Amino acid sequence: MSSKKPPKKLVVVRGDILAKVARIANREGKTITTFANEVFEQAIKVYEMGLTLPEVVELYMLTKISREGGGSVVPRDIIRYLISKVYRSDRDELTRRFYEAGSWFGKYIVARVHDRDPLEFLERLLYANVWDVKEVYVGKSGGKLSVRCVAPQLSEEETRLLASYIEGLVSSLGFKPAKNDIIRGIILLDFEGGGESEGSYGEEGSLIRDSQE
Repeated sequence: MSSKKPPKKLVVVRGDILAKVARIANREGKTITTFANEVFEQAIKVYEMGLTLPEVVELYMLTKISREGGGSVVPRDIIRYLISKVYRSDRDELTRRFYEAGSWFGKYIVARVHDRDPLEFLERLLYANVWDVKEVYVGKSGGKLSVRCVAPQLSEEETRLLASYIEGLVSSLGFKPAKNDIIRGIILLDFEGGGESEGSYGEEGSLIRDSQE
């Protein structure tokens, strides 16, 4: 004996949304009903995981931006080993390269999401990409920008390199470094200004310095 099919109910949907659904369903070779049921099923899974649809969409966007921008998955132990070796022998060059990498990625973000203010999702972008981060805060007040990162598992070297990367990224968005406080696992950076010009690493504006200098 065949099982009963779940009852069907009518749902009121805006006309413009339904038109888009119809186009997508047609492109996928599905009926509107089949496509709508799949969408609802996936939406339910998202909320059962304790997330929201906007969070999932944004997380995917940030992951895609990071991957297309050159991000790669490398075991933390390998990264830590390489940094410990190179940092001791060529600290200044490695710090400069991290700054330049951050600067490039900042420019990439601007080009990639030209229809949005990068500062709108900078906090979430850092949270999704920073090593072992526990807390990230990005706050803007007037022409001043504050960035706070807490990652207790980072070494002193990793913390300073990450700070340099963030400084490069934020500087590429038109801000100039104003103040920093960096200790192992904690990064506190303040920026000011915000305009079209970008300071280059090694000039007076750069505040990331090793504590041993």
